[in-house]
Amino acid sequence: MKYQLDKSKVDDIPCIALYRPNKGHYSPSVIACFILSDGWNELALLKLKEKAEADILVGLQTDDHEYERLDIIEGVIRCQLDEVNDVIRLLDVNSASTLIGIDVIDIESLFKRGYSFQFVQAIATGEPESDMIKTATYKMIGLLTNARNTKGVLIGTQSVQSLPLEAFAYISDAIEELLSNDNAFTYLSSSMTEEPDCFRLKAVYAEEKQSHT
Repeated sequence: MKYQLDKSKVDDIPCIALYRPNKGHYSPSVIACFILSDGWNELALLKLKEKAEADILVGLQTDDHEYERLDIIEGVIRCQLDEVNDVIRLLDVNSASTLIGIDVIDIESLFKRGYSFQFVQAIATGEPESDMIKTATYKMIGLLTNARNTKGVLIGTQSVQSLPLEAFAYISDAIEELLSNDNAFTYLSSSMTEEPDCFRLKAVYAEEKQSHT
């Protein structure tokens, strides 16, 4: 697990945004996300990438439909419809804390590890912080069982206050012990929340079997 002090700067352009089709104007962002079921085609995505001046196009799949693979897309993340905002927040390098963070280069590197990705999250509430961290980590390990051989995984923590380095070490050690691929790209990021008595772990990992249609 690689730690990095948050020195990310994306100039004045927002890091990430969710776009809907059939709009005359797209505000710029570095990472352009869109929901596959909104009916995007390759021409529309080319226009989106150009108008938003985006470096990365990420599709969010919220259903079980088999979509055609498009080379213009860096990757597709499978998630539930009510998890879309969670995925965007995880990929938003500007939301990371000043202690542990990621940058856009890390996101680009992650999507080079595959095309099809899965989002999972574990939540612990109503307990002392140390217990919540252990509970959420235990739950996350269970959710990552199918990702033992993944080539890339991004882990994000979300807590009311900044976590001590010992907590990050505990989480990263548990994740690394699970993964059997020594060459897996792993990154740990942190962000803050105003939700009291709650600790969240979120992850996006590259699925072993890539979808080609």
